[in-house]
Formats: sequence, C-alpha cells, structure tokens
Amino acid sequence: MEKKHADRLRERFPAEIADKTLVVLRIPDDYRYMDPALIELLRTELAAHLDL
Repeated sequence: MEKKHADRLRERFPAEIADKTLVVLRIPDDYRYMDPALIELLRTELAAHLDL
C-alpha cells in the first residue's frame, strides 16, 4: 500500500478504520504477481509489524 491508498481508505471508511493502525510500506507497484523479490521485500518489511 502506498500513501495514496491509505488516504483513500481514510476518505471512504473513516468510521471503520478510526481505531485501526494503517501501515504504509511505501513499496512501489513495480512488481509482477508473486515476484520472489517482492515476497522477500514484504517479509522483511512486515516482520516489524507482525508477530511471526
């Protein structure tokens, strides 16, 4: 998700996400589906936000 996506969520669903934390990883949408480089990047970036 990029900042623009988070902004859209806040605009469209303010009540539903009011007490939620949105994590914006700032990963550009430059990867193909299931790209191994993207998967590794997501694992690295998400590790700090998830209990794995």
